[in-house]
Amino acid sequence: MVDIDRQLNVLNRILNATDDEIHNVDFILSQVREYGITPLPWLQELGEEAVFTENGMIQVPGEFANFCHYLVDMKIQSAIEIGVYRGRSSYFICAILYRNNPNLVYEMVDIEDYLDGYEEFSKILPCLKKSIPSTTDDYKGKEYDFVFIDADHSYDAAMKDYLNVGRFAKKIVCFHDIFAHEYDSCNGGIVRCWNEVGVLTESLPKMIFAQFPNRWMGIGVIVNKGKSASIGVKGDFEDIQEKAKSFISRIKGVGKVYVYGARNDSRRMYDALARIDICDCSLVIKEDSENPENVINYPIAKLDEIRKDSTVVVCYRDSLVESALVNLREIEELNVVIVDEKVASFI
Repeated sequence: MVDIDRQLNVLNRILNATDDEIHNVDFILSQVREYGITPLPWLQELGEEAVFTENGMIQVPGEFANFCHYLVDMKIQSAIEIGVYRGRSSYFICAILYRNNPNLVYEMVDIEDYLDGYEEFSKILPCLKKSIPSTTDDYKGKEYDFVFIDADHSYDAAMKDYLNVGRFAKKIVCFHDIFAHEYDSCNGGIVRCWNEVGVLTESLPKMIFAQFPNRWMGIGVIVNKGKSASIGVKGDFEDIQEKAKSFISRIKGVGKVYVYGARNDSRRMYDALARIDICDCSLVIKEDSENPENVINYPIAKLDEIRKDSTVVVCYRDSLVESALVNLREIEELNVVIVDEKVASFI
């Protein structure tokens, strides 16, 4: 109860903060530290002055404070957090949003009810709505201004949460633990999910709040600043998956495969082919200017060295496809496969 009383005081301080205070990231950070952090050993080793308690948030104080600071002025009427566990991070995020959005409804979704203190916290945060037990299957296609994904960190589960709810976010979708490589064994985990969603939403701005990028935790944010009504659209992921499946069927068993060019798009495709055990593969260029980064750690052949019956994959971005095809037309009997540059990220 001591923790709950202290945390309620912190949230009341946030709700009643002056504009100067709430726009000061140091103020928010001080509230995060006082609110309490779960005592994971590596977090304690940071040497930060914070309350470490089992009833705290599982967050890195600095990155979480900066994330909350980013949310301060957002106009959010509807929010859903998927995977709330004991609710401590949820209550804090909710308080940040509720201060500026009195009509907010903050939905808390999880498969089991581990919440403690919900009755106490909901008295000062009447916008809270406990929807437990439930999963995103229960909200498929429903639109929210704000979506926070922090449930099962396997790739399949995280992507399902995105497809069910995240891509329909009207303003912002957030992923927790985008650098949590401890889940890589779960079909690529949340790291793979974040990367693929980034490709699907390549035209939208991204923000990353991370104190330990490529090591621990991290919060990834995608903001809908385009003309679309939502972050993604129904069928976008399914469409790229179908393209990837079709592409793989076209090149399986064709023998030697070349990927045209040595730029990032081409190298990504080469790496993707290696993942599906197409080992007889190489990059191919017509002249050295097509290898502007002087890549040396990939096999690279010259166009005039390859056999006429070779298969050449072109996965350049649109602005470079035609120039590649001009060069490839100089060689007869090539099997040229043109593929969406995004496909490599989904193989």
